Amino acid sequence: MKLIHTCIALIIAGGLAPVVASAQQPAPPATQHERAKDPDPVTGEIVAVDTNTKTLIVKSGGENDIKFSYSEETEIVGADKGAEGLAAKAGTNVTVTYTVHGTANVAVKIEVLPKK
Repeated sequence: MKLIHTCIALIIAGGLAPVVASAQQPAPPATQHERAKDPDPVTGEIVAVDTNTKTLIVKSGGENDIKFSYSEETEIVGADKGAEGLAAKAGTNVTVTYTVHGTANVAVKIEVLPKK
């Protein structure tokens, strides 16, 4: 009799195992269309602008200098002549809105702040 109860218990447990396992499966990975939140904009002082390599270096607070790349699509506000105008503004405060592509910080918008 004990053997029959053991067999019945194993049959029942074996039948429920796939149901329990399917209920505990992890959520599927994120799709390509879902992406991480863009980082917060950085405000700091222009250290250097290289119009040949299209890069901008900004010193933000006590942090290390932050290097950004930019392109023709980057919106530049408050600088005459766009990126070329930024080169003449070393020491000026800017706010850079950017995205991260791999290890590169790509500027979407560079806003020259008015002097205080």
